[in-house]
Amino acid sequence: MRTAISNRVFSIDEYIQHEWVAERKHEFINGQLFEMPGEKDINNELALNFVVLFKFNFLKTNYTIYAHDVKIKIPNEDKIYYPDVFLTKEAKTDKNKYVKNSPEIIVEVVSPSSQINDYVDKFLDYTKIPVLEYYIIVEPETTLITVYFRSQNGWEASKYSNINDEVDLPKFGFKFKLPDIYSGK
Repeated sequence: MRTAISNRVFSIDEYIQHEWVAERKHEFINGQLFEMPGEKDINNELALNFVVLFKFNFLKTNYTIYAHDVKIKIPNEDKIYYPDVFLTKEAKTDKNKYVKNSPEIIVEVVSPSSQINDYVDKFLDYTKIPVLEYYIIVEPETTLITVYFRSQNGWEASKYSNINDEVDLPKFGFKFKLPDIYSGK
């Protein structure tokens, strides 16, 4: 269970100012700050594999890829998260240089301390983003990628656990194989 770092209630602007000088990152939920755990090297490697894969495949599009340090705000709520990787067409402005609002793909690489949060809380929050098409959760300790996708029936999930599996993101005309992510594991 996550615990807020203090009883103080922060505004969103105070939170952003706090993050500029904080030694550790914090997620923002209803005015409370929750310290993010450090990540293992494998988590970082898997996230970076997605960055490289997305960069290579979306290079000539108007998508921008962000990793680790740019935040996402949940619409109509006071919740801001740091996803591991996300892809967006959102134009860069002075108002959104620290916090974006319109990711279309979000990737989270779980750790033991974030697993429940990633699969439950973040899933419930991320799926409130109107333009989000895919929420991808990656397990670093075993070969397992869960892809949540928006369908006409709501949100559905596909799981990929065979190293020979190919993940299809048809709304983007994009496919990748598990070794593209788990190489070197």
